[in-house]
Amino acid sequence: MAADIEKPATRTTVVTPSTPAQTDPDTLRWGVVSTIKAPAMNVARFIAWHLDMGAAEIVIHLDEPDTKLAERLAHPKVRFVQCDDAHWAQAPEKARETHQLRQAYNATHTYNRSKMDWLCHIDVDEFLLTAEPLAHHLITVPNDAAFARITPIEMLASDDPWNKPAYFKRARKHAKRKKHEMRLIYPTFGNFLPDGFISYAGGKNIARVGLPNVRIGIHAMLQKGAKIINGHALPDVVIGHAHAPSWDVFKRHFDYRMSKGSYRKKTNETMALNDVLNVVTEEDGDAGLRAFFDEMCLASTERLDLLAAHDMLVTWTLDLDEKVARQFGSSGI
Repeated sequence: MAADIEKPATRTTVVTPSTPAQTDPDTLRWGVVSTIKAPAMNVARFIAWHLDMGAAEIVIHLDEPDTKLAERLAHPKVRFVQCDDAHWAQAPEKARETHQLRQAYNATHTYNRSKMDWLCHIDVDEFLLTAEPLAHHLITVPNDAAFARITPIEMLASDDPWNKPAYFKRARKHAKRKKHEMRLIYPTFGNFLPDGFISYAGGKNIARVGLPNVRIGIHAMLQKGAKIINGHALPDVVIGHAHAPSWDVFKRHFDYRMSKGSYRKKTNETMALNDVLNVVTEEDGDAGLRAFFDEMCLASTERLDLLAAHDMLVTWTLDLDEKVARQFGSSGI
């Protein structure tokens, strides 16, 4: 992520309205915004899950314009934005340069025009997870909080996690475990990945709508270039991140993530995931990469038992295809 989005030099506290926009869970309205370039079924599953959760509006920016997809997934609570030349003509030239900047621009544009009480900026491989309606949690957020913070759990690769019980792991810091325990769970790579994640462990925000001069990044909210810090954690809400739900997905995205995405080397970063993966691939090629995947990402019986023993395993049944059929019909996407 570009430094001006995620790592501003200064921090700020935003003044929120003295009275929250909505305190009744039955009338509180929350929405989701995402910039997506993914297969149709992935988009359908993402939408269906969050409609089922109670989202009042879902705004999908199609990073690769596709009017037919928008027609196939038409729904009264879903709005598609085609990110074509006409869309980008109204944006600053820099906003189009990278996927991360496009995401931030689209999320901010939606935020500034949103009629929701709360808006969550997430990706197509992320699913808000909570045992009770999200609105019940959002009404507990203090009036002076500009956002609600949600921690991630990372999906482990298994057979059809979309419809069978899906396995997720918690980050070490969120599970409050010791660093040495990572070596017990991940004997080869635990020393190098202190949180046990191959994706982000920092969390994402559900933003209170209506605050002035706000920019919505991927992991942060900013105001006039400063990171907004007055947030509130929602301990009973997590974001299930299907970052590498299969070897094929992991391998397909690997080169992009290494050069431009989440695995790339950040400025002034010391030993990091990028270094580990470079060493693995330079020494053992795809075989080494597969060994890394099997230890860090695969829901093997051994790994599940170890994660459970350290209170780092979460199981969730998504039933996504059933939800897609209910929202969009059973004839297929």
